[in-house]
Amino acid sequence: MRHPGTWSDAHHLDPWSTGGRTDLDNAVLVCNHHHHRAHDDRYLHDRLPNGDIRFHRRR
Repeated sequence: MRHPGTWSDAHHLDPWSTGGRTDLDNAVLVCNHHHHRAHDDRYLHDRLPNGDIRFHRRR
């Protein structure tokens, strides 16, 4: 389900704090729940060819 951008958080795929770019190619909009998951070391995330993000729990 997609939500309006105003309900979303911007997330850098490659963090700017480690040299990642601050442009739209390196950013996605995610809901607050998934933004926390993106920063949770128990999860990995991949960007799919269509731009969606898929989360995987680490084993």
